[in-house]
Amino acid sequence: ERELQGLRSILAEALQKGDSRGIIEARCRVELAREPVPWTAIDPDTVLKNHTRRAPGMIYGLDFPWTEDLLEEFGPAWLTTAFHTAGTLARNNRVLTLTVDTSIKIDAGNNAGKFLFEVTYERQTADLDTKLFAKIPYKFTQETKSDRISSSVLKQPMDLHEINTYRLVEAAFPMKTPKFYYGDINNETSNFILITARIPYAEVGRAKVGEGKLEPFQVEGPYDKCKDSIQLRGPAKDYYMLLMLTSAKIAGLDKAGRMCSEDTLKSSLRPAPDATNPSIWGMNPSQASGEAPAMLQNRLNQAIKFVTETARVVFPEYVTTKAFQDKFMNTMMTWSAYSAELQYWLHNDMDYVALGHNNLNADNAYFWRDDAGKLECGIIDWGGFGAGPLGHKMWWSFNCADFDQFRSYLGEYIDNFIAAYRESGGPQLDKDLFKKHVLVTSLGNMMFMVRAVPDCLKMCSVKEWATIQDRHDPRIADNINGKSTLRTTLHVLNNGIRVLEEMGSDQVLNTWIDEVYVGKWGKMSKSKAMIFGE
Repeated sequence: ERELQGLRSILAEALQKGDSRGIIEARCRVELAREPVPWTAIDPDTVLKNHTRRAPGMIYGLDFPWTEDLLEEFGPAWLTTAFHTAGTLARNNRVLTLTVDTSIKIDAGNNAGKFLFEVTYERQTADLDTKLFAKIPYKFTQETKSDRISSSVLKQPMDLHEINTYRLVEAAFPMKTPKFYYGDINNETSNFILITARIPYAEVGRAKVGEGKLEPFQVEGPYDKCKDSIQLRGPAKDYYMLLMLTSAKIAGLDKAGRMCSEDTLKSSLRPAPDATNPSIWGMNPSQASGEAPAMLQNRLNQAIKFVTETARVVFPEYVTTKAFQDKFMNTMMTWSAYSAELQYWLHNDMDYVALGHNNLNADNAYFWRDDAGKLECGIIDWGGFGAGPLGHKMWWSFNCADFDQFRSYLGEYIDNFIAAYRESGGPQLDKDLFKKHVLVTSLGNMMFMVRAVPDCLKMCSVKEWATIQDRHDPRIADNINGKSTLRTTLHVLNNGIRVLEEMGSDQVLNTWIDEVYVGKWGKMSKSKAMIFGE
C-alpha cells in the first residue's frame, strides 16, 4: 500500500505538469501495482437477465453508463469522477461540458457499439483531449442479439481484456494507440464502457474514403474490413508490411520481458494455454477431437451449397467442381478430427508463442505519412490481445486482406516478421515452420466462417442473393445492421477457400499428420472411420 501511494503521488505530479507521456507511464505503474480483477464466466441467461441493470464496475467501483443516452444522463460530474479515479485528470481539474456527437455514426467492426463525444475542461492542458471515443456493448436488439452474445459470452472476457490492455500496457507499446481515459465492466451485466482519445481521421464522414490529397501527419481513413482494394491510399503491401513489423516488435519486446510480467499476463490478459501439459488439450488418438463428425458433415454440406449455389457469384469458379468439393469436405473433416492436436502443436514451441494483437487487420490500425512520405501507424481494438501462436496471429491479420497480395508476398512478410522479432528480443524462427503455422490456421478460421453461413442467410436472403451480381453489391458489401459481419464472413471464407485450392493448405495438413503426428509423436494416423464417424 505504501508503494502504491508513492506511485499515485508521482502520477499526481505528472498530471499537474501536463506531461502526457509521463502521465501514461505513471498511470500504468499505478495500475500494475493494484490487485488484479478476476473474471467469473457467465452464460447467455446472465446477459439476458442483467443487461439493463445499472451496477458498479469491477475495476474502479463506480456505476457507469453503457449507452450514449446514459453518458449524457451521467454527465460531466460523473466523467470528472471517472477520470479522477482512473488517474487521467488532475484532481484540481474537472470536466465542464459533455456533448455526444450524433452527426457521425460509427458502424465499423462487429464486436461492439461505438460513438463519439466532446468535452471541455475547467483547465485545458496539453495532455488533455477534448474529442473522445467510447466503445460500449451492442444493445440486446433482434438485429444485434447474436453479436452481443458472441462478444459478451462466447468471447468473454474480451471486453475486460481490452480495458486491461489500455489500463496496464499502454506505456509499453512501441507504437501509438489512442490514449486511455477510463474503462470498466460489470461481471454480472456484461455491460462496459471504454473511453479513449478520438483518432483524428481526416476522412471520417466522407461518402468515399481514399480519394484526394492528405497533408503529412493527417490520419487516413477510417478504413473498413475487407475493402483494401477500394480504400487504401497506397499499395496494400506497404500497409501490411508495416503491420507485420509492428506486430513483430510487440512480440519481440514480450520475449525480452519489456511488455508486462508473467503474473500480469496470467491475471489480467490472455495467457497461452499450458503447452507442458498435453492432457488439458483434449487430444484423442481414437476419435475426432473436434466437432461430432455427423453434425459437422451437415454443416459442411450447407456451406458447400451456399458457396456453389446461393452465393456462387462471389467465389471462384472451381468451387462448383466435384474435385474441389471433395477436397473441401475431406480437408475440413480431417482438420476437425485433429483440431485439438493441431492447437497443441501450434502452442508447444514457446519460441513461436508471444504477446500480440489477435486480428491486426487494416481497420484495426490507423495510418499517416510523415514529411518524407514514410507510412506510419498506430493500433486499436485490443480485445484479443494476449499470448498465442505467432503464425495464428499473422493469418488473422491477413484473413480480411485481398488474397492475391497475401499469396504474392507471404514469404516477404514472414522474412521481415522473423527479422524484426529477432531484433526486438525474440528468438530466431524457422521460416518454413512459421509458414505452416499460418496456412494451417487458415483452415481453422475457415471453419468459423462455415459455422456463420446460417447467419449470412439471415442478413441476405436466398431471394436477395438471386439478383446479386458481384461482391461489390451494397446488399453484401456494406455494413448490415451496423455490422461488417456479412462482408467479413464472405471475404474470409473466400480467402480460406483460395488458400486451400491455390496455396495447398490441405497438403500442409496432410504433411503435418505424416511428419509430426505419426513421425515425431509416434501415433497412428486417424482412420477414415474416426474422421467421418463411420
